[in-house]
Amino acid sequence: MAVCRLTAEQVLEMLQQEPDEDGEAIFTDSESDISDDDDPEYLPQDQAGVVGVSGDPAFLHEEQSSQDSEDSSDESSEEETQIKSSRLSKKGSYWDENPPTRVRTHSHNILRSFPGPPPGSTAVSPKDAWDMFMSHNIIEEVLKCTNLEGRRTATAKGKEWRNVDKEEFMAFIGLTLIAGGEKSWDVALRELFVDPLQNPIYKATMGLKRYEDIHRAIRFDDKRTRALRLETDHMAAFRYVWDCFLANCRRLFIPSDCVTIDEQLVPYRGRCRFLQYMPSKPAKYGIKIFWMCDTRVPYAFNGTVYTGRQPGEEVQRNLGENVVQQLCSGIRQTGRNITMDNFFTSVALAEKLLEKNLTIVGTLRQNKPDIPPIMKPSKSRDIYSSEFGFNGNMTMVSFVQKKGKAVVLLSTMHDDKAVDDSSQKKKPEVIQYYNKTKGGVDTMDQMVGNYSCQRRTRRWPMVLWYNMLDVATLNAYTSFTTQHPGYMGGVNNARRLFIKELGKELVMPHMKRRMESTPTLQKHIFEAMGRCGLEKQSIATTQLQESTRQEGQSKRKRCAICQVSKDRKVSSWCSQCTRPVCKEHKHEIIICEECIN
Repeated sequence: MAVCRLTAEQVLEMLQQEPDEDGEAIFTDSESDISDDDDPEYLPQDQAGVVGVSGDPAFLHEEQSSQDSEDSSDESSEEETQIKSSRLSKKGSYWDENPPTRVRTHSHNILRSFPGPPPGSTAVSPKDAWDMFMSHNIIEEVLKCTNLEGRRTATAKGKEWRNVDKEEFMAFIGLTLIAGGEKSWDVALRELFVDPLQNPIYKATMGLKRYEDIHRAIRFDDKRTRALRLETDHMAAFRYVWDCFLANCRRLFIPSDCVTIDEQLVPYRGRCRFLQYMPSKPAKYGIKIFWMCDTRVPYAFNGTVYTGRQPGEEVQRNLGENVVQQLCSGIRQTGRNITMDNFFTSVALAEKLLEKNLTIVGTLRQNKPDIPPIMKPSKSRDIYSSEFGFNGNMTMVSFVQKKGKAVVLLSTMHDDKAVDDSSQKKKPEVIQYYNKTKGGVDTMDQMVGNYSCQRRTRRWPMVLWYNMLDVATLNAYTSFTTQHPGYMGGVNNARRLFIKELGKELVMPHMKRRMESTPTLQKHIFEAMGRCGLEKQSIATTQLQESTRQEGQSKRKRCAICQVSKDRKVSSWCSQCTRPVCKEHKHEIIICEECIN
């Protein structure tokens, strides 16, 4: 039955109307035949402000229940509004509680290349792998600049400089690497070359004075044009060599599905325009280098030295975002993931990298305006609880690791609420993946520090040069062992043996040339060469020494065995080592005529 609701005034007005011919009052817009006197729901004017005409006697109860339902709906709408506001960040982005519907694997999660050395780059020995990173153009540039500096300093002192060739310079590098492999970076050079208890390879390769001369004169750019380049680049003294090395690192290895971006602090306390202070690092002071390393194997793929604001540049904004985009320029459109810490991670960076088909997983700082209030730390949240938020292709998770503290991560690789239910802490899958892949740069830095060839110096280019040698050796080791999985199998110190073998390959050509071209070497040097495994002198070398001895007989020299204070000049020479000896220290060999013939 239809219900017509009238006010008390309207009902009273209708009752006062005159009846029609049939004696019944006319009720307009009403289909009911029940009079007011017979209506059980009728109320006088002083008892009700609103009268409802209905056939249901429980009408008032329905009215009360409808009001209660309206109140409850208002409360629920307020709760929904509060929930929505708690998931709305200061920037206006809404992070939904429900994950998006998964249809298929996203294109930015598909890797289309096989990690490892590229096809065609094969290395037979450790030196072959190392030569790929320290290429010919780097060695030639350093040799050219070193000889220029050597001639300049020698001329200023009125002396003559003996040019360093490639073979001798490679031997110089080899001795430096061997000292790092033996952890002798803090041992004085004189002790390494003179002490009989040290490795004989140092004195067998070159003299102490020659090593110090090369170390003093080594340069990496032309000093005559440095002032002009310093007007635009604080790192002008090392820029060319550094760029060539990074180009080789990017070209000679294909990274795996995930890389890590972080910083390395190379210890240094000298004068430098871009010296950094990082109290959280063990060294505190040094040169900061941002690296992008592989997370599966210890390989440095790309890097950049933080030089601060270059001359003529404005103050840098969003430094972390700019560094990431610069380092990942070589892996765009490859579907790889980048793991980073809260110095680099931001929602804006995640959106830009998604456009380049790259994903990120990283922690967020609590002061970021992109974090909604529900993700913030709160004492009301239970320990080991997780809150998820989804916005497009981005996933944000907040995990309570301690009471009143929470860690927030951002991921464009994950799109669900996966949690490890097997453990007590019930960590989200995003955090587990971050913990597994965050140590790429830290692993590289630790391995480089274990066998570093760094030596004490006052010049910051030498600090970068030593660090570049360490990274090149580590990259060569990774590339070589990837091509030869059985190399040094089952040995704990495989990398130290790799460095030892590499250093020996670098010094042996110069050691052989030294033996053949310098027949007047002292006896203990020949003994050191023998201990290094160098073959005995050939017949041609003996004849060369004999001719040298005969030519030198016309000049009297001091006995090599007598004390210098005696100043005993002699004209007799030893037939084995060609050193001058006196009558007191020489022995005649008696041979009969038959043996002579």
